[in-house]
Amino acid sequence: MMKRLFYMVLVMAAMTAVPVAAQTEKKTEAQKENFGDRFVRLGKKAVKEMEKAANNLGDAIGFEDRVNAKTADSVKVDGAWYMPLYTVNLYKGGDLELYRDACRKAFAARYPGVTIQSVVVPQQEWLSDTYKKNNKVTGYVQTLYCYVLAKDGDDGYVNARFMFQRQKEVGKQYEHIANRWPLWEKTDVIPASTYEVLKTK
Repeated sequence: MMKRLFYMVLVMAAMTAVPVAAQTEKKTEAQKENFGDRFVRLGKKAVKEMEKAANNLGDAIGFEDRVNAKTADSVKVDGAWYMPLYTVNLYKGGDLELYRDACRKAFAARYPGVTIQSVVVPQQEWLSDTYKKNNKVTGYVQTLYCYVLAKDGDDGYVNARFMFQRQKEVGKQYEHIANRWPLWEKTDVIPASTYEVLKTK
């Protein structure tokens, strides 16, 4: 219904622009734009504006996902997207076990009947980004990801991603963001056949 309404609005916009174009100076053949081309151009412009508005809304309320965002960190199997399978710890910090234990405990509490295969931090160091207020940099945010992979009997596997975040204002020390220490971000339930494919990716 929304898609049909969207295209109706585009058609009306294109049709109202035709009389205006007729009152302007006559264009040369190279400058003329037929109705179909104009419709496509207006449609693309409208879609871009909608994506921009949606992304701005995501920024405002804290969503990380974006309209038409690339899924470069995901793997598609049988039409569904899955997180990669990480099994090697790359983190070099001395507090690795603190993060692994926190994720392991949270995971075990939710899925007591599965067998945990691995708990890893597949990045060497914290990922850093700036923190802004009123479009001005006022501090920094750092993120660390931890993945828990578990076997669910003979049926399949469960793969979960946790996120730790800390932030600081310029000139101060980093502090944990309480509701993101850790934050359970995502869970993939992986059938056994899909798991075999993911292992090769």
